[in-house]
Amino acid sequence: LDVVYNHFGPSGNYLGAYSPEYFTSAHKTAWGDAPSFDSAYLRAYVLDNARYWLDEMGFDGLRLDATHGMEDAASPHVLEELALLAHALEPRRLVFAEDERNDPSLVTKHGLDGVWADDFHHAVRVTLTGEQDGCFAAYRPGASDLARTIERGWLYEGQTYAASGRPRGARADALDAASFVYCIQNHDQVGNRALGARLSHDVALDAYAAVSMLLLFLPMTPLLFMGQEWAATAPFLFFTDHDAALGEHVSRGRREEFKHFAAFQDPERRAVIPDPQAVTTFERSKLSWSERGEPAHARILDLYRAMLALRRDDPVLASPSRASLSCAAEGSILRVVRSRGDESRVLAVSFGGAPLPFDPGIGATCLLSSAPGAWAGGVLAPSSAALFTRRP
Repeated sequence: LDVVYNHFGPSGNYLGAYSPEYFTSAHKTAWGDAPSFDSAYLRAYVLDNARYWLDEMGFDGLRLDATHGMEDAASPHVLEELALLAHALEPRRLVFAEDERNDPSLVTKHGLDGVWADDFHHAVRVTLTGEQDGCFAAYRPGASDLARTIERGWLYEGQTYAASGRPRGARADALDAASFVYCIQNHDQVGNRALGARLSHDVALDAYAAVSMLLLFLPMTPLLFMGQEWAATAPFLFFTDHDAALGEHVSRGRREEFKHFAAFQDPERRAVIPDPQAVTTFERSKLSWSERGEPAHARILDLYRAMLALRRDDPVLASPSRASLSCAAEGSILRVVRSRGDESRVLAVSFGGAPLPFDPGIGATCLLSSAPGAWAGGVLAPSSAALFTRRP
């Protein structure tokens, strides 16, 4: 369950009317004063809320929204208390952080089970689309940075981040693979786009299949966004149901926030951005489950099922070890190797625009992301992936 403890929203929040201690002006959010974890009452409110969802309602874990916005000077930190609470339950529950800092201490110090690693998503999207708007300006397209991201867990380990001009991140050598949550799309990265476009709307289906295979080949924890497993055609638009006064501000602000993006600098172009308050915006975002049976969508669904089965049953891919993972860029081809004992699995992902030679070593083709002709005579087709089995 996605829970939000870093702010309580722009409307309907009356906690401050009961006691001003719930909030502090020392820290600000986009919605005003931040929740004050110095307050024993606010702290208890949040911990009891988490306990309610996990224990009484039976959720198997929590995704904490924007933990970089949860300021707390106390010891233990409220994040640590949330982790202790979840882990003490039977069966043990999980707690993941959505956090932009690339901060390994969320796991090593506060005891969370994992953290969203957006660098992987950003590197994949920039490599496939060449997009450089907003935060994507901090990423270079190509297999090289993607390879480094996979080997290191995330790309930024203290380098200056172009989007902020400040250092970002720290080395994550101490984290196991499962502590990194990887995705090729999520509700933020789709819903915050002007037209709610999924990755499968912006790239060819072969390229989408190839990076889907990459995501599920890696030992990191994969996040699958609803409908991703069959390349759903429905957009996921930003929709709201606020009162009229607030809704008007949201509708206007939604279009204004895109005026710095190259595609929406023209006011007439911004006018096509769907109104969040319109019922049709919500209706258009609903999945069409029947399309899973259509050939193009069924092909993607079959690929996801095959890769998930390998993650479960294959002796190499079922191992969560990061130590046996290696990744390298060979021109426009990404080579990823996972090993266990004397067996290896090799994944080749082509980001090139033409067929490219690739030597997997001794092995057999296990699975292809596209048509059987994608791998022939040691040549990998453009925008495709091939998985090879290597045995002694």
